[in-house]
Amino acid sequence: MSTELFVAERFDTLQERFKTFVAESDVRLTAIERATGPLAGKRILDLGCGKGRFARHWISAGATVVGLDISHAMLERGLSFPRVRGSVAHLPFADGQFDMVAAIEVLEHVEPSRLPQILAESYRVLAHGGSLAIVDKNATALDAQRPWLPATLVKRVDELRGRWMYRPGEPFREHWFIPSKMKRMLRQQFPEVRCSFLLRPEEQPRLVFHYVPRCRLWTLWHAHKPGASR
Repeated sequence: MSTELFVAERFDTLQERFKTFVAESDVRLTAIERATGPLAGKRILDLGCGKGRFARHWISAGATVVGLDISHAMLERGLSFPRVRGSVAHLPFADGQFDMVAAIEVLEHVEPSRLPQILAESYRVLAHGGSLAIVDKNATALDAQRPWLPATLVKRVDELRGRWMYRPGEPFREHWFIPSKMKRMLRQQFPEVRCSFLLRPEEQPRLVFHYVPRCRLWTLWHAHKPGASR
């Protein structure tokens, strides 16, 4: 079984764990809108759309959204909007079809060796002047509850105890990203890339997350494709 098929089956099996809704004030949503500007009238591709919890807000804001996900169960139980079952590494869309491609906590579920192909595909389907917004985990973060511990260490202990989505001995483990390394990888496709660190509600009470943003878990990478937008 390929890693991609294994991940799809895990999401199919565990689909009840995943929400259909996030609050309008969710820091991932607000950070993307700050980075990209108003979404009304934009054509958005939601990679790993799941049940459409983020797409719901973009549609309400006046955007046209198409979702893509590899999990049949997530698509079947999600919000009703245009969705396609497929791989983030082989996008079934024409060149320049979208103004924004969004991948929120999606790339952590793919093999790192496939990232260059995924970024190239995202670049291809973006219109000139479009942007790619990635929100994912920071491998250099501290744990929100115990900020004297690396978050990756806490994650690894929980994985070994069977508390994570992927269990010990299975063919895949969730991958987190070193922010500077992801930024360099994006620059191989996109000449303009920005990186920012998002403050989660769980991190709010701890001063270290206010004074040292690089300790935060969620990271936004925003990459811009050159050219005039439509």
